[in-house]
Amino acid sequence: MRSRAFTTFLFLINLSAAADGPKDTILARMDKAASVFKNMTARATYVTHTDVINEDSTETGTVVMQKVGAGEVRGLINFLEPDKHAVSIENRRVRIYYPKINTVQEFDLGKHGEQLDQFLMIGFGTSGTALAKDYDVKALGTETVKGFEGIQTIRLQLIPKTGEARQYVTKLELWIPESGDPYPLQEKISEPSRDYRRITYTGIKTNQPLPPDALQLKPAPGFKTEYPGK
Repeated sequence: MRSRAFTTFLFLINLSAAADGPKDTILARMDKAASVFKNMTARATYVTHTDVINEDSTETGTVVMQKVGAGEVRGLINFLEPDKHAVSIENRRVRIYYPKINTVQEFDLGKHGEQLDQFLMIGFGTSGTALAKDYDVKALGTETVKGFEGIQTIRLQLIPKTGEARQYVTKLELWIPESGDPYPLQEKISEPSRDYRRITYTGIKTNQPLPPDALQLKPAPGFKTEYPGK
């Protein structure tokens, strides 16, 4: 009986180690990619789920992100459908341009800007070592993402370790290709309200030359600026 129990114990240890294998491999690949990451461009589809009414809304657009320093990024999202608008993130400040009313709304995130930078860099520019420090990371097995039927991905689950981060995000999920660049084809961000946002990236390009105005909002002449909350 003791021999059988000991054998079972060894089996469980080996099973646990095997389960960590894909996770450790991906985190090591992310370490390598983060050391050379400068920027990314892609097309993106954003599906926002509102739990209280069990409804999804879908937006499509383009995204540009540039790493400007340790833990800091600049970003620009141009939403093309269904309603055109653009969102820029710089110096922990968010600016949203609504062309229909030619208005820019500006939000200073203050101390919360650091959290925004961290979430933006998840999967792009964040090292595997940093992820393991800030999140409980688990590999949930291989999956195929809709639209990428020929590509096997490993689904990573990230649970924030700090209570402050869990105020905004309860769980992050990344679908990372089993081979090649370790950038997510899809991300899912779950909130305490049980709302979530799922982002699917296509045509990802990294470390390409960017034009000087690649991350700038381009409001029409005569636009006005509003500061909601002030």
